[in-house]
Amino acid sequence: MNEAAGFELHTVVHLIRPWGRPLQNLESMREALAGASAEVLFHHTVQVLYRDRAASEHPADDLSAWVAVVVQDREIAERLSFAVQDLDHTAEEVREALVSVLDALTPEERAARQAPREGALQLLAAESLPLATGVVVHDGEELVAALTGGDPAVWFYHIIEQPWFGAGACPVAEWLEARGEPRLATWLREAAQPTHSLERSRDRLLRRWRQSRLTRRVADASGAPEDERRRAGREAVARLVRRVTRTENPA
Repeated sequence: MNEAAGFELHTVVHLIRPWGRPLQNLESMREALAGASAEVLFHHTVQVLYRDRAASEHPADDLSAWVAVVVQDREIAERLSFAVQDLDHTAEEVREALVSVLDALTPEERAARQAPREGALQLLAAESLPLATGVVVHDGEELVAALTGGDPAVWFYHIIEQPWFGAGACPVAEWLEARGEPRLATWLREAAQPTHSLERSRDRLLRRWRQSRLTRRVADASGAPEDERRRAGREAVARLVRRVTRTENPA
């Protein structure tokens, strides 16, 4: 996209379909993961960030959650969880990491770690359908407002999904860098490897952005003539009073 024309934001819809036979033990899990498509790995290790976007902390992936709760092998579950936490990995690297954890057990040990019959895990594949939102942003301020205040699926697609399927490439961050906004681009790349839920990650970006804008305004004001600094101070106080008034007297 031409940087001068802005950056068009997209949302995403995921079509979910069953994949393979239900898993009954860690041996069948190992066999399935070795041949699972990127769409299967995405659904069970990444898309959970969108499904549980309002969680109070980083949500657990489906695979380690099943092993911990249903199979009740918490040690293997913890190792599986650690294997998928770094979302900078490609699908193939995630697969290799998961299989490596399970290969620490012998085939007999994996087969012995069974789920109850009614607790089998059906793997699912998520096919992504990006959809244009019609929203075009032209600078960092517009982008932050759209990402943090709009549809969570827009954030998920641009910040989480595109880098994961693109081996770390983040088009929206690259666009910011081309515009001369590398600091915000860095924050978005950091958000692609979240340690919090999606909503908390959005809140964190918004706080960082507002703080950076405040710091810039203070720096600009410090170099302004005395009259301008006083006027800026009065305007800041007036804005604060209006904000407090709105809070105390909601419409």
